[in-house]
Formats: sequence, C-alpha cells, structure tokens
Amino acid sequence: MVKIILVLAMSLGSLLGFSQETTISKTFNVVVNVNEIKSNDGTVYCALYTSAESMMKRKAAQRLTAKVAEGSSTITFKNVESGVYSIVCVHDLNNNGQMDFNDMGMPLEKYGVSNNAINPYGPPTFSDTKFEVKDTNLTFEIELF
Repeated sequence: MVKIILVLAMSLGSLLGFSQETTISKTFNVVVNVNEIKSNDGTVYCALYTSAESMMKRKAAQRLTAKVAEGSSTITFKNVESGVYSIVCVHDLNNNGQMDFNDMGMPLEKYGVSNNAINPYGPPTFSDTKFEVKDTNLTFEIELF
C-alpha cells in the first residue's frame, strides 16, 4: 500500500513539473491593398517598419513588391508578430528600384503610407502612420499621393 502511494505521489510530482504554461508566439498577416493606380507600368514596393528609427534609416522588418494589374496591387506581409508598425508604399513607375525626386526634393513617383497620413511639409512620420498588430490579421487600403 505504501509502495502504491509512493508511486502515485512520484507520478503526480512529475506531471506537475511539466504543467508549466508555455507561451506560443502567434503571428498575423497584414494585407495592403493599393488601388486607383493610374498606370499598370512599374512595380509597387512596400516596407514594414517597427520604429521611427528603423523608418528613418530605411531598415524594414519586411520588404515586398507586387506588379500592378488593372490599376491595383495587393501585398501580404506574413508572420507579423504583435507590435507597433508602419507601412510605406511607393509606385516605382520606371522600375529603377528607388523613389525618384525632382531637384527640389519633391517626389516624382506616387507613394502612400498606413493610415493614409501624408505630411505636406516633409516625409511621413512613424507616429502618424503607426498601427498595432495585436490579435488579428489586418487589411489596409493605402492611397497613393
């Protein structure tokens, strides 16, 4: 009888040792729809940033491209962890892999950002364009300016 109680106590103790809660990192998709693109030429580039510093240094967590078809383009950032992010998209009309500017520093190609927050006095800021990925997939409709 003592032997049975001892075996049960040891079994129960080993089960309790494995009952620690494990944290599973869940990821989400962030879908970006860019519509009303005036030309099917070129490529849409989108970058997902994690902070103001990464945005200013152009150090994106993810960069994706998509062709334009019938005036629209869709990009899906996959495996995005919970956190605060910002998105910047550029329609690279001439496919040179960069955003073109005139001599005064004004963009020659259309661009858009999350929250459609355009700053008329300079580049968009992280604080104006940020959003939170928390517990669900997200979809954005980004307008090019």
